[in-house]
Amino acid sequence: MRSILVVGATGLLGSETCRILCGSGHDVRGLVRPGSPRIELLRGLGVDLVAGDLRDVRSIEAALRGITTVLSTATGAARRLPGDSLRLVDRDGQRALVDAARRGGVRRFVFTSVSPNLPRATPLVRYKRETEAAVRGSGMAWVIVQPSAFLETWLGPGAGFDVASGRALLVGSGEAPVSYVSVRDVARVIAGVVEPESGVSRAHVPVGGPDAVTLLEAVRIFEGEAGRRFSVLRVPVPIARAVGFLWRDPAFSSALGLSAHRAVAGDVVPASELVGRLVERPVTVRDHARSAARAARNGNPG
Repeated sequence: MRSILVVGATGLLGSETCRILCGSGHDVRGLVRPGSPRIELLRGLGVDLVAGDLRDVRSIEAALRGITTVLSTATGAARRLPGDSLRLVDRDGQRALVDAARRGGVRRFVFTSVSPNLPRATPLVRYKRETEAAVRGSGMAWVIVQPSAFLETWLGPGAGFDVASGRALLVGSGEAPVSYVSVRDVARVIAGVVEPESGVSRAHVPVGGPDAVTLLEAVRIFEGEAGRRFSVLRVPVPIARAVGFLWRDPAFSSALGLSAHRAVAGDVVPASELVGRLVERPVTVRDHARSAARAARNGNPG
């Protein structure tokens, strides 16, 4: 197996991808920062941990030594550590990583972006598209994975879907369909295309969930699994857009902007033969709601 550097290894998607890769016998190196979550989890999986930061080019170059494939899931959207930001991570840091990989002789670069349906109107999407262009123009073999909205993020407490309190936040009418996808399934796709033997190269790989669900349908599914009615707070699309436009934090601004866009246009990523082959039983919204309801009953809503 070739040596793979996972950048963003301590994140939700990155750590799950490491778990799958290590389980299939890959030689995985993870770029980590002191204080990041899931470091012990990665160590237990057998990941070769290398200290580094996307904001430090020398640390990137050191981590790339002996690496043939780079896999980046890193984003500043969650801001797990002080100093994280969309601009420093998703724009400057990713560009530095692509340039360093090219200079270091890396042959294959797998980048996790966002759904192909999203416009460049928010900082997050704009930076992702800029990195996509840099990857395509790098001269390396490349794969750009483009997932739809994550179940765990957009139908979780941080986005207003709180099973423990029985509350749901809806932007707009709640009638636009979105093919919500699980982090677990996106990780399966990434792991499935990381090697040249996958036959996937110089390609965009959109990844959606098994069914397109509106927010109103999601509320009903969550209510059914939780056994209770939810209190629904509605935010008009113009208000979400205005607050997102005026808010100075690019990460929060992007979250509001994406919510407003999906409320109007939805975000449906059609199923593909490739994704169907790599993910035999995809996680549904009902699966996610059932797990969230079980966790809430056990006193672990996160």
